[in-house]
Amino acid sequence: MKTHTLSALVSLCILGSTFAAQAKVFICSGIVTKVVSKYGNFEVQYKSTRTGNQMEPVWIYDTHTYLLGPVLKAIEEGEKYGTEYALVLENREGGDTRCWDGSSDNALIAISKK
Repeated sequence: MKTHTLSALVSLCILGSTFAAQAKVFICSGIVTKVVSKYGNFEVQYKSTRTGNQMEPVWIYDTHTYLLGPVLKAIEEGEKYGTEYALVLENREGGDTRCWDGSSDNALIAISKK
């Protein structure tokens, strides 16, 4: 059920972004560890469940602040249970779509427990 919901959400995001500026949407997985306020937006930090390495942070921009609640819940579950989350990201630079691509402009547009 969650997989179908996440798949539908990603499809909707991709469809919506194709009409805008050809944004690239992709999914990364990990344990959410921290959120901090920077430059008027929120930086979300997470680590890989496979390697334990810190991944490149992603941003919650002012248009997606409704994600702060789910991110805080993900941090709590990550600390207590090591719960892994799927993070749906939008690459706003038009560059690479890997979870570690050297870009700091990846926007978090959805989050779901994996």
